[in-house]
Amino acid sequence: MVTTLTFVGTASCVPPPGNDTACCLLNGHLLVDAGWCAALSMLRCGCDASALDHVIITHCHHDHYLGLASLLFYRSMQRARLPQDASELRIIGPAEDIAHVVELARAYLQGERFPAVQTNPEVVAVTPGDTFVAGEFEVRTAPVQHQVQGLALRLRDRSTGVEIGISGDTAFRPELAEFFAGVRLLICEAAAGLSDPPSGTQTGHSGVRQA
Repeated sequence: MVTTLTFVGTASCVPPPGNDTACCLLNGHLLVDAGWCAALSMLRCGCDASALDHVIITHCHHDHYLGLASLLFYRSMQRARLPQDASELRIIGPAEDIAHVVELARAYLQGERFPAVQTNPEVVAVTPGDTFVAGEFEVRTAPVQHQVQGLALRLRDRSTGVEIGISGDTAFRPELAEFFAGVRLLICEAAAGLSDPPSGTQTGHSGVRQA
C-alpha cells in the first residue's frame, strides 16, 4: 500500500488558466478544500470526483469552498456510476461556518425544483483541536491565525503510517511547528511569497521564509 497525494490546484484566490485555487486529493477519495472548479480540475489530473467520500474544508473563504456546488452537481449527474451502497458525501469543516456554507451550496443547485440534483451530504462541524476519522485517515486539527475560523490538519494514513501536514491559510504561528513535527510531507501556505509579513499580521498569510 502507498499513500498518494495529488495537487489539484496550487494557485491563489484568482487562478490562471490550467490551474485552480489551492486544493489537494489524498488516496483518490479525500479532497482537502474545493477550488473554483474542483470537479473538473480533478479530471484534468486523471481523477474522478465520483470516487470522493470525504471533503475537508480548511476554512470558509470563497477560494476554498467555491467548488462545492459544482462538486455536488457533478456527483449527482454521475450518480449511476456510484456504487449502489455508496453513502452521501461527508463534508467536514470549521464549526463556525461549515453548515451554513454547505446549505448555501445546496440551495444554489435548487434541488427542490430539480430532484435529479437533490443531495444531502453529511456535514461534520469541527472545532480546532478536535480529532476525527475520515476513511483510513486519522485527522488531528489545530487552530490557525486567519480572519475566519480555520483548521490546520495533520493526517495520518493508518494503512501506511504516512503523516501529511496541511497548514491551511495562516499567518506565522510558531505553535504549528510543534503540531507538524515529524510529518513526512508538509504543505504550507506562503501567499506572501518572498516578503516577510510581521507576526500577527491581519492578512492571515505567511511568506516562504516563515513557512
